[in-house]
Amino acid sequence: MLDNLILRRASIAEADKLGKLAFASWDSSMRHIISPESEEGIAAERAALELSFQLFCITASEAITVAEQDGELTGWGAREPMSDYISDLWVTPAHQRNGIGRALLSAVEQDIFRAGHDVAVLETHAENGGAIRFYAREGYGIVWRGIKFSRMLGQRIEKVRMEKQLVVAAH
Repeated sequence: MLDNLILRRASIAEADKLGKLAFASWDSSMRHIISPESEEGIAAERAALELSFQLFCITASEAITVAEQDGELTGWGAREPMSDYISDLWVTPAHQRNGIGRALLSAVEQDIFRAGHDVAVLETHAENGGAIRFYAREGYGIVWRGIKFSRMLGQRIEKVRMEKQLVVAAH
């Protein structure tokens, strides 16, 4: 399933596509957490969220690892520069459960390890059971659960923080 998978750094020119990809991935599993009162409010919040993803991809392109398969962008992951924190991991809904998330996560973890950190840290929405199960299968354990304010969503949400001890990969 990972035939022709290329992992590479993102370019600023891809920010629009990467933002749309992240939004589509988020939307497929988490759209139910936005709860404005009206249909117009839902449309406005969804548009603002998609724009937030695109702006992030512009400002953080050097920290984004892209997965590309047969010329198609299939996912991306990012970490906070100079940190052990994985800020994003997104795979298009059509390409989920094919190993792309695992490949991206591994690449970002290797970046973190090469930067001198022996632990990788990430957070996800507490209601995102699929993501929590995925990270648990990849060796992450929950170290905290609580309420945090999401700047992107403009509301308080329940999150879990997960950590993994990194080891040198055997060659």
